[in-house]
Amino acid sequence: MSIDGIAAIVVILCLGILLFLKRSKIEVQRALFPILYVVMYRSTIGLGVMKRLASRFPRVLNVLGVLGIIVGFLGMVFIVGQLAYGSVLLFTSPEAQAGVQPVLPFEAKGVFFVPFLYWVLSIFLIAVVHEGAHGVVSFLHKIPVRRSGFAFLCIFLPVIPAAFVEPDEKVLRKARAKQQLAVYAAGPFSNVLFALLSVGLFAALSPVLSSAFVTQGVVLSSVDAEGPAFAAGLREGMVVETLGGVPIISLANVSSVLGNASPGDSLVAATKDHAFELVAGASQKNADRAFLGVQVKPNVVLNDEFTEQYGVFLPKAAKWLAGLFFWLFLLNLGIGLFNLLPIGPLDGGRMFELVCARWFGKEQGLKVWSLVSVALAGMILMNILAGFVR
Repeated sequence: MSIDGIAAIVVILCLGILLFLKRSKIEVQRALFPILYVVMYRSTIGLGVMKRLASRFPRVLNVLGVLGIIVGFLGMVFIVGQLAYGSVLLFTSPEAQAGVQPVLPFEAKGVFFVPFLYWVLSIFLIAVVHEGAHGVVSFLHKIPVRRSGFAFLCIFLPVIPAAFVEPDEKVLRKARAKQQLAVYAAGPFSNVLFALLSVGLFAALSPVLSSAFVTQGVVLSSVDAEGPAFAAGLREGMVVETLGGVPIISLANVSSVLGNASPGDSLVAATKDHAFELVAGASQKNADRAFLGVQVKPNVVLNDEFTEQYGVFLPKAAKWLAGLFFWLFLLNLGIGLFNLLPIGPLDGGRMFELVCARWFGKEQGLKVWSLVSVALAGMILMNILAGFVR
């Protein structure tokens, strides 16, 4: 079993034991208990820190609050446009991919896979930052926050971690529109800022990574059983170091060799131990282009010169951290934008509800908000289902 698999089992079991020990202090929201349910652990953890931040940096936070509202509405327009465009493509393009997929730590059709350790750390950090931002901006505008805490979506055992804060809804609803919008937008905006920070941290590691690792050939990530490569004896997982006599040091080398070859040409693909002679086929998309029937990825290995000087821990740690920052960037951006969709209880939904009430009046605005929410929720469901069946 992989390290991720072992870590997943250990973490899930530990969370299950912890929740059992704290069972007197948790609230269970039963959906299909004990198969599917949500547990919530309410406390006041972090509220003091949020309040101190709000009182210490009011000017900066007010500016960020306004910026967050602007970014929030721009992000809302962008993500609605992307969702609508992707939904249209599902009907007009047979090759179109689903625009919305569940983010989960296992590989399956229709699932956006993230390795478990990266997934659990990223989701936890994203939730803490997102909800913490809501809390800070609530305190900034004198809106009491009653509780904070952690929640877990459980499928038999706790699987997906989350965090939450609970501002006083009555006080929040009576606050000025600008203040309400600032509170709602704070979470998604904090995710966007966190994504930018993650990019910066990833870039800071780039010099170490470029020195510590080198590319030696390409790994065959998949081999078409009907293709020329499979017929020649090449199999998934093999590392090809030369192709057609050309040393492979990047994916560009592979494209270059195939670009200069024609269907019917003989090519030799060499691994460390063997040479395989194959006859190139013709690409289905371009009959004049050579086709091998493989998908490849770089074979990245440690640079011996670097490890002789610094050892192996530094480059491996840097690589792991770079992976974490990559996933933090991607998931912060995706989750932040998703939360800006004008749907029901999402932050974007709360913002849109407020705007609709101001523009159309309370009664008519509620109808517009409900109609948009249902339409977008339908698009999301359609995309998720398409990911499983296409």
